[in-house]
Amino acid sequence: MNQLLAHASIAGTLIAGIAFFSQLGFRNDVGDAMGSGRFLFKFVVTSTLAASSAAMFFRMGKPGVSLGTVRPMLLLSPALLIVAALLELSVTPTETWIARAVGQDALNCLTTIPLLSVGPLACLLYGMRRGAPGKPGIAGMIAGLAAAGISATFYASNGDEDSPLFVLLWYPIAVAIVALAGYLLGRRLLRW
Repeated sequence: MNQLLAHASIAGTLIAGIAFFSQLGFRNDVGDAMGSGRFLFKFVVTSTLAASSAAMFFRMGKPGVSLGTVRPMLLLSPALLIVAALLELSVTPTETWIARAVGQDALNCLTTIPLLSVGPLACLLYGMRRGAPGKPGIAGMIAGLAAAGISATFYASNGDEDSPLFVLLWYPIAVAIVALAGYLLGRRLLRW
């Protein structure tokens, strides 16, 4: 089962990567951005989300397997993001906070992350159909979180907004859209 889920994860990541590079690609100033801790931190947050939710997803495919220490790992990505946002608030003038949070690229974020998640979510749900999750909706939601983490990692290299305040406001909304879709699809497709 784990091998099937691993193949599903790899296939989903490849699909998201192909879609990303064929339609978007890296942002124009990616070379300069690589020198910015704020730009690189986006990848820490998104890849942590992808890894922690994938770890939980792999365990959910087997009925009766304890989620044990894996469940708290889901809190790591939001915790890192909250700390970064608080640090940003502490070092930037208050009059810039709203502009940093709202940014210029919110609509692109809210559409691109869910669209890039379609392939990974489909692959993960397909792989999980061979398993026997005890809670199909929750398994679908976790698949959605993993798919959103994968797609958000790609999107982070294209999006021009690097402020943790922007990432804290808009990325979770995009991730929640995919998680909700995963929950609804999981309830329907993962029942046994």
